[in-house]
Amino acid sequence: MKFKLTYSILLLLSSFSALAQSQLKVFKKPEWNIISSTDSRYGSTLQLSNNNVAMIVNAPKVDFAVVTIDGNLNQKWITSFEGFPMAIGKFKDKILVVAATDHSYFKSFTNTFVGYLLDETTGKLVSKKIIYDGSVDFIEEPRFYFAEDGSYFKMSVRLTAMKKKVRIGLPIIGAYTALKVEKDYSTTVDFNFIDFDNQLNASQKTNPFMPDGQTWNSMCGDDGSFIIMTKDSKLGKINVATYISGKREPLKTVSVPVDFYKNTNGGEIKFAGSKAPLVNYFSMMYKNLEKDICLLVAKIDFKTGTYLIQKEVMDKDHIRDLQKSFVPVNKKFNDLDFRDANFLDVTSIKEYNNQLLVSVVPFTQYTQNGAPVFALAESVLLNMYDLQLKSQYHQFLPRTYKSKTGEGSEIAFNQKNDVLRMIANKTGIDVIYAEMDMKTGKMIRLNEVPKDGIKGSYYANTETLWWQDLSFTIPFAERRGLFSDKIDVQFLQLSY
Repeated sequence: MKFKLTYSILLLLSSFSALAQSQLKVFKKPEWNIISSTDSRYGSTLQLSNNNVAMIVNAPKVDFAVVTIDGNLNQKWITSFEGFPMAIGKFKDKILVVAATDHSYFKSFTNTFVGYLLDETTGKLVSKKIIYDGSVDFIEEPRFYFAEDGSYFKMSVRLTAMKKKVRIGLPIIGAYTALKVEKDYSTTVDFNFIDFDNQLNASQKTNPFMPDGQTWNSMCGDDGSFIIMTKDSKLGKINVATYISGKREPLKTVSVPVDFYKNTNGGEIKFAGSKAPLVNYFSMMYKNLEKDICLLVAKIDFKTGTYLIQKEVMDKDHIRDLQKSFVPVNKKFNDLDFRDANFLDVTSIKEYNNQLLVSVVPFTQYTQNGAPVFALAESVLLNMYDLQLKSQYHQFLPRTYKSKTGEGSEIAFNQKNDVLRMIANKTGIDVIYAEMDMKTGKMIRLNEVPKDGIKGSYYANTETLWWQDLSFTIPFAERRGLFSDKIDVQFLQLSY
């Protein structure tokens, strides 16, 4: 009896090990650090051809650098730059790096931006050009848009009413100062989007007529169309407009009705492009007229001026039903945490193989006297739809992850044929790897990532992880200090 029990346990363990990845290589001591910056929302890595990746890094005695690493974790070249890095992407057949000419902790970055074009193979600087020279006195909010295939580069610039000056909150007037700053920053004085040619000249500058609404956001579609979306909670709708470069009037505006509760306008909107021209998606969480938290998913067709919507009320009964439907892959990964709907966030939306995936996570940020204490990210709800937004299935990636400010909370996704791969941090197990059959929603694999040789206190920087043909590489980073933007990093390469 004892022999049979021992044999069964060994068989279970060997089966689990067979599903785990094999370590291929560890890169522990690069001569540079990765950059962690709250000013940049565009990522610091760029996937290149032949399994290479380019990364924005901190290097000794320079403002910043770009380094290229090949598929075997060998450094190919490193090029240094002046300024404060803002974005990296493909443009035509080159690497384009955008930087502000200067940066201050208290006054943010300058409104002068430089574009650096690099040769992908050698890292040599092809050209350098000031692409935008803005206000000296007021803060501007830039955004940068790259086509995945490098076919276009655009930027938008929002001029705010907030002056560039040092602000230190005093005990008596601190609350007033904070409200004044928030109002000034949210006020839009002017807004433009700019198209660039392959010489980084501004070929078109457009000052668009904005759709009605109290808050707004912008994006570029996969086809290069520029899109502005506004929330009008008073009239209960989201207005989505698409523009042709050089034309102030929108090509088409589509209004999507939303049953907002009173004057609430919901959470952050997540966008996604489509392989179909002039088709886009968006998703958000909001409180409806019945005061329930609701997941909204919408598809906009600008060719016809039509829309499709799907709403899912995340009340207690529905969340309980979702939890009951969860079937663990194994006993080691059965700790499903997915509770209070008030903290749900849409974390990603993307079209894969004629399907649309929307991921939702309960995320809570705990603070004390205005300072972050810790952040808690719970299990990931994966919602799959067909392209007519008909729900196909729900699935969970079970994990609970505690961090200081939310670093490492994002899930890294990769699609190969009909399999969706996922990497996530998990408290107590460190990092997990999962594979899901995208047609059925069944989890194929779920295991802990072996990280021998990597510092135990480091977390997987899922936002800069990169995928290769036969392997994937995880940058493990130290926790960021309050004023530090230089983060020590180690790289771990594993097979699938």
